[in-house]
Amino acid sequence: MLVNQDQPRHGVTCSACARPLGSSYVRHVSTQRQYCEYDCYRRYQQTSMEALWPYRSSLEMVTVLAAISSWSWMMQFGALSGALTEAFLRAHEPSDHGRR
Repeated sequence: MLVNQDQPRHGVTCSACARPLGSSYVRHVSTQRQYCEYDCYRRYQQTSMEALWPYRSSLEMVTVLAAISSWSWMMQFGALSGALTEAFLRAHEPSDHGRR
């Protein structure tokens, strides 16, 4: 949100570059962080997104997502095969009914 002609409190600085805010500044609505100008806000947002998702190329991103997906499928199939093996062994346990 662009704030015009509303002087911020004394001593308030930009969340990205620490410059004092003037009468026009940008305020992020959900975080309430204040920025001296739109370009500063964009640079800060881009930097914070890079910190959360450090993969710059599409190949890196696809590789990471494929690895996560493969690991997830392996865990699910491991649990399923364990459950099926246990059910099979319980169903085919030798019984003591006919041995007396």
